[in-house]
Amino acid sequence: MTATTNQTFTATSPLRNGKALNWLAHLGPALLTVMFMWLPFGFALTGLLEEWGVIGLFSRIGVFFLTDVSSAMPAHALRPLTIFPHALAYFLDSNTFNYWHVLLIIALVIKGWALSVITTRITGALKWGMLASILVIIFPADTMQLSFRSIHINWSLSLILLASVIFLYALDQKNKTRSFTFSALSSLLLAAGCAMYEVSLMLAAIPALVIFIQIGIKNIIPHIKQFYGRHLIWAAGVITYVAYVLHTAPLVQTYQSAVVGDSALGSLKMFYPKIFSLGVARSILGGWIDAFGITRSEISSYWYLAIATTVLLAPIFFVAWKSKTAILQRAENREWAMPIRLAIVGLVLICLGYLPFIFNLAYMTVSQRTFLHAAPGATLFFVALFLILDRYSKMACTALAALLIFTGLAAQLYQFQHYVEISKRQQLVLKDIVHNFDGNALNKTLVILDYSNELNHDWMFLNPNLAATLFYLYGKPADTLEVCYMPSHEWQQADSLMRKGTCEETAEGWTFNYPTPVSGPGVELTTQQPSKKLLKADVITVAVGKGETPTTSPELETYRRDLASNTLPMSARIQGITETAPWLDFFKFRHQEHSDEYFWGFGNWWSLDAPIAGSGWRNTEWESSRLSHTSSAWKNAPRASLNFDLTPTPGAYVISGLFNVFANEKIRGEMQVMVNGSLIPVQWSPDGGFSGSVNPEILKSGANVIEFVSGVADNYYGLSARLDWVKIAKQR
Repeated sequence: MTATTNQTFTATSPLRNGKALNWLAHLGPALLTVMFMWLPFGFALTGLLEEWGVIGLFSRIGVFFLTDVSSAMPAHALRPLTIFPHALAYFLDSNTFNYWHVLLIIALVIKGWALSVITTRITGALKWGMLASILVIIFPADTMQLSFRSIHINWSLSLILLASVIFLYALDQKNKTRSFTFSALSSLLLAAGCAMYEVSLMLAAIPALVIFIQIGIKNIIPHIKQFYGRHLIWAAGVITYVAYVLHTAPLVQTYQSAVVGDSALGSLKMFYPKIFSLGVARSILGGWIDAFGITRSEISSYWYLAIATTVLLAPIFFVAWKSKTAILQRAENREWAMPIRLAIVGLVLICLGYLPFIFNLAYMTVSQRTFLHAAPGATLFFVALFLILDRYSKMACTALAALLIFTGLAAQLYQFQHYVEISKRQQLVLKDIVHNFDGNALNKTLVILDYSNELNHDWMFLNPNLAATLFYLYGKPADTLEVCYMPSHEWQQADSLMRKGTCEETAEGWTFNYPTPVSGPGVELTTQQPSKKLLKADVITVAVGKGETPTTSPELETYRRDLASNTLPMSARIQGITETAPWLDFFKFRHQEHSDEYFWGFGNWWSLDAPIAGSGWRNTEWESSRLSHTSSAWKNAPRASLNFDLTPTPGAYVISGLFNVFANEKIRGEMQVMVNGSLIPVQWSPDGGFSGSVNPEILKSGANVIEFVSGVADNYYGLSARLDWVKIAKQR
């Protein structure tokens, strides 16, 4: 039995040139894939969401690496290492996000390398491991792999895969000391991965499932008897983390308890079908459908993707040519047992990776971070399909591999560009603030007049992230601040129904009015809080997005000169955060090339919704239709606007769009459409579509605005109508 087992566990397809080339074969595809993802953008991406709160906290109290019950983030005590990657990146360079990029790159490379080793072990062929290495990095089901808010999730997943590789390696060792040493190291990494993000606990089953694929169910018991000591050490990593959770959970109100709610079992009973209808469906089909759509409609030129795909496939062909015959040539590998078991294990790992997210409805409405831990299982499932297809047609197998790499890489590049564009919007806001505000706001309220109307979205500095960012930049507090959108005078402060209040400047100062009372089915009449009033002497106003430099005091002019000459202590940090640029700005997307037209749909691809540049809207909502998703947003103010830049060309223009729901027929009948203050006569279709001609003379080169004017239904949550999309384009 020992001889058979050892043969099973050392089943690889070594290259003639030895171990060095084998290591390069495992590592090379991951390195190349990450290189092709970063080349067009470089280190242009900065913080977007929670990252600002984290570095603001670091700049306020100092760097800390653990989040236990006594830390500054006790709500995350069940993830004691969750802050570690953020803290390490900040510790290495607090003035840029460069090391965030470096750490994310390393995590992705480890993920690809580790799955390459695991897949090669299962299949006995390096070429399948190399393909798996690429696929797990570019797998398109998740839409937040390249945002820094998920850096700890990426590292957690990479640690689990790395731990699994080391544990399986430990089983190969004939020397017991080496075997138990590597087992202990793998168990430590397993516990660390779980302590970084608890979802990784579900993937502790990877080594057992790999062993099942290799030896089948009937040999499991003999295997456990032979290696029970190593398996106990591996299990100790799980037990250690679970024991920590049981000890810590009663001590503090945790993030997990708030997310799961009162009954985890009730959520499981109610939502477990979503594991298959959403988790498995998105992982196997839905993500690739989006990737194909992105490739077809968002990419303006395919030459870069073609080169990248060719370069990524070339080493696989080289390795296939150089490889010896696989050591494993047993009957079950020549038949169907191994690919079938691999496909089953892939499906099981998808379910395990997605399972923790069904305990909260909000997680199931997004694809961000919820499919990162499902990607290894989905990749193994596709490797099983490749194994089967390869037996019938190597040409078809090669074509499918090229197609998946081509489209998967396109989806990752689009995702990267999406987050970089949000980062650039944030940088423009920060540039305006630091240019017009010297950071001295002690005992005063900073009122930001937002002429871009963009500071109204989770991705665009909703409080308290903006206050944390300003503390980080200035090194001094600006904790009391309000945002007022101009010229609509909408106040960023929202009620429980996501309706915003109003702000107005008076002779005495500023008055901020909370939303008026409304009700709706299942919601009693809300209460209106008293208005908030600030005296002029207690306010500092800063305009952003206005495109002009306001009149200032001599002190502010001196500050601006010092800032421009880089003599202020904060100059290096401001440059590092607000002046990032791509390395090679050569890769373009179609929406970047049509400046003479405007289209807005609140998001074309699931969870990749852009911040709304406008006022009078609720957050973007997504609706599922089998494997596709559509986005829309409710108008919840009498006047809702969308701001956009345009470079109009001579000729007639047409505006068109679709409201897919109206709160009532009265609102449908009174809805008006205006462009730059001019009423546009439109024709309405029964389904809520509208269209009308736009006088090209009213369109401006530069900033433009569309307004939708109607009442709101006070007895229906203060809503008006839900806009699906709107477009201003040349008349065809």
